Amino acid sequence: MLDEEEITTEVPTTPVVETILVKVKKIQGINHTEFDSMINTWIESAKLDLKSIGIVSTLVNNPDSFIETAIITYVLSFIDVPNAEMYAKSYSLQKDVLRHLKEYTWGVNNAV
Repeated sequence: MLDEEEITTEVPTTPVVETILVKVKKIQGINHTEFDSMINTWIESAKLDLKSIGIVSTLVNNPDSFIETAIITYVLSFIDVPNAEMYAKSYSLQKDVLRHLKEYTWGVNNAV
């Protein structure tokens, strides 16, 4: 017979979901909180920009990987100065693709 001490129950662990802030900081190698406020401002700015072109707010506030990548790219266009132009162009292309996909825009999700 097994003693209670010998019985171990493994609790399944769920992966920790990284926030966009954490992902941006990891990409840039930032390991302090000094710029968190500024980065969060750029994240919110990116979300507002996407909403302004008709991307559904619910999708922007709970982004899938496509929208999340666009937001990260937007932020990197401000943080990564040597590559800012490349990131800005990339964000512009991503935003253009998003606004042409009917599953991301207001027209489909809010049809009368």
